[in-house]
Parts: sequence; structure tokens; C-alpha cells
Amino acid sequence: MSLPSTQSSVVFWDFDGTLAQRDGLWASALIDALASVDPAASVDNSRLRAGLAMGFPWHTPETAVGPLSADEWWRCLRPTFVRAFTAAGVHEELAKEASNRVGAEFYRVNAWELIEGAIDALTMTRAAGYRNVIVSNHGPELPRLVDSLGLSCLIDFTVTSAKIGAEKPHPLIFESAMSRADVSPADDVWMVGDNPIADVEGAERLGIRALLADGIYADAAGLTTLEAAHVIAASTHPVRE
Repeated sequence: MSLPSTQSSVVFWDFDGTLAQRDGLWASALIDALASVDPAASVDNSRLRAGLAMGFPWHTPETAVGPLSADEWWRCLRPTFVRAFTAAGVHEELAKEASNRVGAEFYRVNAWELIEGAIDALTMTRAAGYRNVIVSNHGPELPRLVDSLGLSCLIDFTVTSAKIGAEKPHPLIFESAMSRADVSPADDVWMVGDNPIADVEGAERLGIRALLADGIYADAAGLTTLEAAHVIAASTHPVRE
């Protein structure tokens, strides 16, 4: 039987690579968007992926732009999508049309799957008295995707960088999450994620305990998501003085 979460005990969870995954991520979303516009269109996948190596807000996390509306966030990204398409051999007009459909394709729920152990991990920390909060570098539709994947019963709320206007490891997104959760680093607060810089270093700079959970990758240097939950649930000093 689950115990009620305590106000000062929170686990901040990354999303991509920690709780869920989309095969191919943005590159596959662009390919899907192109196919939805012109099923016969072809694209050079390697050049498309190279074109997406820069241009997202999390590529320049040192810059905080402040809150954006969903339309503003996607409008800022469309030039990146168009450049990636055209660099991969797609005609510019077709690239522009397909770019308008990338968001819908990226957040199509049946393109995502939960990572093995994610539900058990969230259930374990909840039973140990923690609130579960997602803190992720993501688009404005992330909270809706979290609900569609059936996580809303285990997640108290979702903080996405698109709404905050700052990307991990920028302190603003962590501070925003702590403010909404009404906690400070002195409380029983953890961060779990698959990126050693954005998730671990970013959290630790603010005094938040952090665990690297990159277990889905072949070159994993940390824990699985479920192993991270075990560490948190077994922690012997739940509130630091």
C-alpha cells in the first residue's frame, strides 16, 4: 500500500532516456512529418541528422529566454527543421510544409514507449513517500504526452523547459521546479536523469542530490531507472539538516 508523499520529499525525473523513449527522436519525427506531406519524398538520413546537431534551445543551455507560448516555441524551431530538410535534399517549399507537422509527429503517443522499469521506479519512490515530478528539456506538449502514456497517476506535475524558457543544466529550470514543489535543496530532493551534465551536474550545482540513470545505453556509466529508485527509497537520511 502506497504511503502518502511528504511535502519536502521530491524526486525530479528526466523524461527522454529515463522514463520513456522515442526511436530516432527528432530525426524520425522529421521523416514522419515529411511522409505525411509527401509519401514519395526521399531524404538522406545521415544529412538530416547532421542538420539537427544544432538549433534546439538545449544546444545553448547557458541562454535563458524566458517563458514562451507554444506557438512561439515551435516558430523558433521551424527554421532549424527547414534547414535540416533542405540540407538532406528536400525542396524548400516541401521542407516548409513538412516542418509545420513536426510537432504533431514528435508527440504522437504511439511513437513513444515507456522504458523498462519506469512504472516500477515511480511506484517505488511514491510508496517511499516521495512526490514524483518530471523536469525535462522538452517542448510544450510534454505534459499532455505524460498523461497519454498513463503516467499521470504517478507524476505530480511536469516541468518542461519550453514553458520555463531555460534548459537544464541552467539553474532557472531547477529553481522553477523547486519553487512549484515548494522545496529547497536542504529538503529531501533528488534528480534522476540520463545526462551527466544536464541532469547530474546541473542539479548538483544547486545542492540537489543526483543520480545518473543511463542504463538503456550500451555504454552506460550509471544506473538503470529502477536501480536509481532503489537507491532513493533506501536512503537512510531522508531530510538533510
